[in-house]
Amino acid sequence: MSHDVHVDCQNPMRLFFFEQWADEAALRTHFAVDGSKAFVKSLKGRIVESSGTRIYRAESIQR
Repeated sequence: MSHDVHVDCQNPMRLFFFEQWADEAALRTHFAVDGSKAFVKSLKGRIVESSGTRIYRAESIQR
């Protein structure tokens, strides 16, 4: 649904990736695509620090 990359204001060498997916199946499909695998592989050796990948499940609440 969206994919954003943000630059840290205090450390411009630090990037934050924020992605939203319609559901878990869409996320798993994304990670299975060869292009996604190649992108992750291209980052190896360039990442100095990582907080890791965190995946959260959220749902809409009727108001």
